[in-house]
Amino acid sequence: MFMHFYRTIRTCKKAFAIGLAAVMLLSLSQVSTSFMETASAAGEAKPFPQQVSYPGIIKPNHVTQSSMNASVSSYYDYWKGKYLKNNLASLPGGYYVKGEITGSAGGFTPLGTSEGQGYGMVITALMAGHDANAQTIYNGLFKTARAFKSSINSGLMGWVVADHVNAQGNFSSATDGDLDIAYSLILAHNQWGSSGTINYLSEATAMINAIKQSNVTNSNRLNLGDWDSKSALNSRPSDWMLSHLRAFYDVTGDQTWINVINSLYTAYSQVSNSYASTTGLISDFIVDNPAKPAPEWYLDEFKETNQYFYNASRVPLRIVMDYALYGDARGKTIADKIAVWIKGKTNGSPSSIVAGYTLSGNAINSYSSAVFTSPLISAATTSTSHQAWVNAGWDWMKNAKAGYFEDTFNLLNMLYISGNWWKPGSGGPVVPGATLQVIEDSFVRGGTYGSDNYGSQTTLTIKKRDSDASFAREAYLKFNKSSVTGTINSAKIKLYVNSLHSNSTSVPIRAFGINNTAWTESTLKYSNRPTEAGTSQGSDTASAAGSYIYLDVTSFVNNFSGSVISFRIVGLTEDVGAELASKENTTASRRPVLQINGG
Repeated sequence: MFMHFYRTIRTCKKAFAIGLAAVMLLSLSQVSTSFMETASAAGEAKPFPQQVSYPGIIKPNHVTQSSMNASVSSYYDYWKGKYLKNNLASLPGGYYVKGEITGSAGGFTPLGTSEGQGYGMVITALMAGHDANAQTIYNGLFKTARAFKSSINSGLMGWVVADHVNAQGNFSSATDGDLDIAYSLILAHNQWGSSGTINYLSEATAMINAIKQSNVTNSNRLNLGDWDSKSALNSRPSDWMLSHLRAFYDVTGDQTWINVINSLYTAYSQVSNSYASTTGLISDFIVDNPAKPAPEWYLDEFKETNQYFYNASRVPLRIVMDYALYGDARGKTIADKIAVWIKGKTNGSPSSIVAGYTLSGNAINSYSSAVFTSPLISAATTSTSHQAWVNAGWDWMKNAKAGYFEDTFNLLNMLYISGNWWKPGSGGPVVPGATLQVIEDSFVRGGTYGSDNYGSQTTLTIKKRDSDASFAREAYLKFNKSSVTGTINSAKIKLYVNSLHSNSTSVPIRAFGINNTAWTESTLKYSNRPTEAGTSQGSDTASAAGSYIYLDVTSFVNNFSGSVISFRIVGLTEDVGAELASKENTTASRRPVLQINGG
C-alpha cells in the first residue's frame, strides 16, 4: 500500500499548479547486426535492433546481444499490451499511454499524462522494426498530443489525457512530457523521414521553439511548465534531459540549448557538491542561485522533495546518456560517483537498492522499485570496473514488472543498456543515396605468414582460427566519406562472396570500426596491423558463392569525425572461411563499397 502510494503520488499535479508533471522518466541508445540488413515493410531507416556500442560504455557481457534484444522485445510486448491504448471515444485514432495520476484533473477522469505520452513516443520510435505497426501507433500518439494542446502555449501539450472533448486544450503543460515529445519527433524523422502524412522534422522544430519560449528561463534553467515563470529559479532535475537538449541544438543550431546544458551541469554540481558530496545524488527539486535542494513538501508535491526520491531517481539515466551519446566528460564524472556510492551502499547487490535515499545516502524506504534500480544500473555503464554490477542489474531489470511508472522507465533503461537507443542525426537534409568505393583494402595472415603482404590480391580471405595463427586471416578496408554531408540514416559495407572454403557452408562475418587510418594496403602485414579492439558493428553470414553480404556500420560512420574511415573484417566461427572480392577484382560491381542511405 505504502509502495503504491509513492508510485502514484509522484505524478501528482496540484490544482493550483496545473501542468506540473510530478515525475519524469526518460529514455534510453548503434551497432547493428544482420537482423538489420532488411528494413521492415514500414520503411524504417533504423529498425530495431540497432545494438549501438557507445564509446567508453559497457554492456552486460554475461549474455549475448541477441539475448538482450530478445529481452527488450519481450518487455516491450508486455508493456505495449498493458499500457498502450487507443480507445478514446472522443478522439478516434488517438493513442495514449495509460498511467495513474493523483490530484485534480478538473472534474475529468484522467487516463494518462503528457509524461506518459512522451515516453510512449520515444519507445515506439525506437522499437520500430520489431513492431510492424510502430509508425501507425506513433502517429496516433502524436495525434493525441496535438489534440490535447496546452491551454497556455498551444505548441505544447496539456498534462492530462481524458476521454472528453472538453479536456482537449483545457490543461497547461508539464516540461518533461514536452521535452520527450519534441525529442521523439526527431527520432521519428530519422526513422521514417518527413515526407509522409506528418512532417516530423517541422513539428519537432516548432515544438522545440515552443519549449524555448515557455520553459527556458532567463537564467538558462528549465522551469516546470508553461504556467511557470521565465524568471523562475526552481527546476526539476528529472527534466534535465541533456542528450535531448543536444539533439535540439543539432536540429536548430540554437546556442541556447548548449547554454541550458552548461547551466544545468553547474546547478547539479552546486547541489551535489554542497549537499551530497559522498553520494553524487541530487534532490527532486532545486531552488535558488547557487542551486540548493528545495524544502520538504515543495509545491505540496510530497515530503521528500528535498531528497533523492521519485523525481530525481530518473536523473542518472539522463546524465549517463549525455556521456554515452555525446561524450561529455561531466556526465561520466557524475555517473561514476553515483555508481561507486550505490555499489558500496548495497554491497554490490542491485536487488538491495531501495526506493529513495537522503542526499547523504540513508535509505528512505525498504522496498525496491525499477524507477530507482534501473537508472543506477545505467549509471554504472561508464566503467569496466562495474561489469559485475551491470550484469546483475540486467538480470534484475528484465524480470521487473510493476506499474506504469516503473515499467515504462525500466524499458527505457533496457533500451539504453542493450544499445538500442540510438543517437539521432541532426535532422538536416538526409544524404541522398551514395556509394563510396573502397580506397584501400587488404587482408593479413598470422603465424609464419605474419610478415607477408597481400595488398595486391584480388580477394580478401576471412578465417577465424584461434588455435593456429598461421591459418587466421582478417581483412582491412578504408573509405573516404568527405563527400558526404547531412544526415546519415544508414551506412552498410557491401561485400561480394567469391567462394566459401571447402569445409564451410556458412561463415558469420563482423565489421569493427577502428580509429587507425594510417595503414596502407601495400605495407599492411599481420605483424604491423592495427591492434586496437575496435568498435563492434554489424554482422552477416556468407552462405553462398556469388552472393553479397551487408555489414551495418551506421553508428561508427556517424560517430567518427575524420574523413577517412577504417574497418577490420573478421570471421566469428572457428575454422570456417570465405573469399571476398577486393578492390583489385576485375569485375567492378564486385568490389567493396560503403552504401550510404541505400546508395
